[in-house]
Amino acid sequence: MNVLLPGVAALVAVLIVPGWSFYFDVVPKVVILLAGAALALWLWPRQARSTSLTWFFAMLAAQALAILLATIFSTHPWFSIYGSTWRRSGAPAELAVLVLAAATAAMLAGDRANLRLWLRITVLAAVPISIYAIMQYFGIDPILATSAYHFGEGKYMIVRPPGTLGHASYLATYLLYAAFGGGALARMEVGRLWKTAALGSAGLALFAMVLSGTRAALLGLVAGALFIAVREHLDRRWLVAAAGIVMVVAAFYISPAGARLRARVFWSSEDMLGGSRLLLWRDTLRMSASRWLTGYGPESFSLEFPRHESIELARQYPDFYHESPHNVFLDALVSKGLLGLAALIGVSIFGIATARGAVGGAFVAILISQQFTAFIIPTELYFYLCIAMLVSNTKPLPSLRKLPIAMGRVLAVPFACFAIFLTTGDLLLGSARRALDRGDVESAAQLVDRAGDWHASADFYFSRRFLQEKAAAPAMQAAVNAAKTADDPQNALVNLAAFRATVDDAAGVEKNLRDAVSAAPNWYKPHWLLAQVLEKEGRMTEAAAEAQAAFNRDGGKNPEVTATRDRLSSR
Repeated sequence: MNVLLPGVAALVAVLIVPGWSFYFDVVPKVVILLAGAALALWLWPRQARSTSLTWFFAMLAAQALAILLATIFSTHPWFSIYGSTWRRSGAPAELAVLVLAAATAAMLAGDRANLRLWLRITVLAAVPISIYAIMQYFGIDPILATSAYHFGEGKYMIVRPPGTLGHASYLATYLLYAAFGGGALARMEVGRLWKTAALGSAGLALFAMVLSGTRAALLGLVAGALFIAVREHLDRRWLVAAAGIVMVVAAFYISPAGARLRARVFWSSEDMLGGSRLLLWRDTLRMSASRWLTGYGPESFSLEFPRHESIELARQYPDFYHESPHNVFLDALVSKGLLGLAALIGVSIFGIATARGAVGGAFVAILISQQFTAFIIPTELYFYLCIAMLVSNTKPLPSLRKLPIAMGRVLAVPFACFAIFLTTGDLLLGSARRALDRGDVESAAQLVDRAGDWHASADFYFSRRFLQEKAAAPAMQAAVNAAKTADDPQNALVNLAAFRATVDDAAGVEKNLRDAVSAAPNWYKPHWLLAQVLEKEGRMTEAAAEAQAAFNRDGGKNPEVTATRDRLSSR
């Protein structure tokens, strides 16, 4: 357990399996998390008793209860279990996070000397992630297509390196742990080599975080540093180190290599309020009022929010896809209701109250950063692990307790089974993609069908890939399935309408577009496309009404929408 738990935490951040896994930067992390939770339950450590641990376990139990109730009463129960394609944070994954946090607190409280080993493994694991992110900033990426995280053109092009975390914002939040954790480790180490490694890891993490251009993480960094400065006595060496870091970053910023970072600052100055967040938060609060007690269920936001999106938000950001509320407290409220929100607020207050030293600074920094992003599995895990490290630093009572062996092993089984379930479906999808890459359409179609038996799907993607291979039948079938399995059904329905148009199924096209309007009433695109379909059928009054609806929701962002409205209104 001394190596298992930090090893799992490290792999959850590091692991990506391109080529073999379809969702290669998401599913492998969740599988490792689930497997780690199963092993932790199977090998549960001897646990010292203390008041802090008792409170921590009670709060974790409240979180678990909120997750289970929200899943039971979810508007999309299976989706709340399996999770969305972009983070797979369904009920089993969230419960696994809580299990690992509890096991870590129990292990460290039983023997506080394990903390150094824990920090060595988890902090040094951030080194390859930081190096990879730095390489991405400089245009070197042997794994991902750089176009996925390059935005803009010319001197205003920005780079948002995602590292192994899927997005720059999630990378930067994770690196806050590595930066502060490296400082904590450096203070614990006595050997020069280990101390240098710890400080080097922290420095790399800080540099990669700055290159990510994530404002939320920078705000978290400042908040965490101020928290330490106020709560702890800092000697002169730490202040000198901080000043040195600032000078290095400033020198890089004004150098030719800092051009992309300067472009990011320019973009940020043009968007001081964080883009759509204020309107998104307002609409999320309104949405939560309809199911304030239990929420809509874990991972249900992307399915439910389009029905609640205001026309003001739609007009300002007509082509944005809102996969989450971009705030952990709002995410807890809308997905798990008041119980989930209260549990998260409680554990956050508890974390701040117990926060000490650099690990306490890491917790505060992550908490602040997550006010502008949603949890993904790695960031949620490290949020709770920081508290586990903090509460284990209390004086334990002399007696020891251990989770009953039979109970632990019974609880371990569902996590292990779900890990196998996720792995199988994901590998089948990866095999289907490789089959298409070599032109084997028949095998790819069979593998996609088999993956569906394991509830694994990427139907929108495969509808387009089969179409490229001129395989009409499997392309149409995938498009039909996507309308039922996609995280964003409105987009999948528009895609299906396009497929039906190729076979002159006018009735099917109209139905799919009207279903898309029902799924996302204030998205302009299905209204606009429906207006054109109705125009071709000679239903001019209806066409003009849909064209006007599209224009009202587009906010003048797309000239073709305005042109359609003007053409139809003049008839």
